[in-house]
Amino acid sequence: MSRKMDEDMEILDDTGESLNLDSRLTSIPLDALRRSSRSKIALYLDDQSDIIDEDCGYVTDWNGLAELIGFTALEMRKFGRQKSPTQDLLFDWEMTPALNPTLGNLWKYLIELGRLDVLQDCRSFVIKDAENYILTKERLANDYLPVQENSVSQSSAPDHYVDETRMLVTGDIDGSITLFDAFVCYNADSTGKDIVFVKDMIKKLEKEYDLKLCVPGRDDLPGGSRYVTDAKLIESRCKRMIIVLSHEYLHSSACDFQVKFAHALAPGARSKKLIPVLIEPSVPIPQILRHVTLCDYTKNDLMEWFWDRLAKSVKAPLDPEPNRMGSSVESSSPMSIPSNSSSSLQSQTSLSPSQSLSSIENYRLTNDSIKNAQRQLSESASMSSNTSSDSGFHSSSFQSQGASSLQSNQSSFSNEYTSLSTESFPTSSSKAREKKKGTNIFGQLKAKVSGKKHNNNTSSQA
Repeated sequence: MSRKMDEDMEILDDTGESLNLDSRLTSIPLDALRRSSRSKIALYLDDQSDIIDEDCGYVTDWNGLAELIGFTALEMRKFGRQKSPTQDLLFDWEMTPALNPTLGNLWKYLIELGRLDVLQDCRSFVIKDAENYILTKERLANDYLPVQENSVSQSSAPDHYVDETRMLVTGDIDGSITLFDAFVCYNADSTGKDIVFVKDMIKKLEKEYDLKLCVPGRDDLPGGSRYVTDAKLIESRCKRMIIVLSHEYLHSSACDFQVKFAHALAPGARSKKLIPVLIEPSVPIPQILRHVTLCDYTKNDLMEWFWDRLAKSVKAPLDPEPNRMGSSVESSSPMSIPSNSSSSLQSQTSLSPSQSLSSIENYRLTNDSIKNAQRQLSESASMSSNTSSDSGFHSSSFQSQGASSLQSNQSSFSNEYTSLSTESFPTSSSKAREKKKGTNIFGQLKAKVSGKKHNNNTSSQA
């Protein structure tokens, strides 16, 4: 006898309890089934069977279900290669609207296959998924209803003309601008040690040390843009930032934004704007804070200094006494030389660097001049030796006298060059002056040689 399911047919289990689905659940789409329900159905149908049911003519595993749904043999071979053929079959059926994937059809095909065991064991899962689907659909439909009634009028002030940074904290309501000593960066959503430490810190710093803290969740006004409010408070209203480091801090996107924004205002921690406070051991320090000195709350042996150290780091000025420090730096600067010191420096040193190298250049020019003079002296001496043989004047004596005079001059310039060889480079003006000086020396030597020659000619004529 065929087990084709009629609309009025009721299927009962061994205890007489009905296995039928409620009529309001039969039209629910198959995607209402959650993963747990699909896995439970697959536990029964993935176990492949070679037995063909005589009443329906199908194999009573996932193959028979696929044939009843309407999948082709090629698609069924694809299902067989999967780890769970039943779950892959249900997914493909769900993605094929032409095959009418509903919970009612799934239930009907399982009854035709005679798998009452699947109906009995999985019925509660399927009914629960179907009811959750209905509730979710109703909730989503209600979410699209307008929140505001038409009778409620809206404000006529355009939003882009409103200065939302004017009223940031509760103290701004009276019209004044509230300033703070420090902004407390902590995970406001935490229910652990973070909020407990912040409350203790408020008692210590505000009551005992007379500091004013800006604590998110206590001082900021609701209704504004969260990150705009935090950025404006950190930039314009708070002198420092106390960062409460804990495991909960690492999971807060708001804390990450606050610290990175404050670090951008004070890069390199030069103004000591960031004050990290470690309240739990073994907390990974963020990369952006690894170069900043910590205030450790986890060490009991340092606890007696903790609050005083933290309070003084908040009270410390951002730029300590800039006028006095600037004047001391200016007075001690090596570039500040008294106006009357130049004469004393000149009296202590014989030559300036430019004068020293000018003398070196002078040596080079004069040395060349001496060599030229020696060459001319030798030529004149050889010429005079031919004309002075009868007069008894010895050219060798004249030549030795002129050479000794030139050698003494050359030796003096060589000593001067050796003593000045380590000085700096000459200037163009001093170089020109020393070149002119060398030319004058060369002229004097040339005149001296010419005088010697003239005397020699006179003696030969006599």
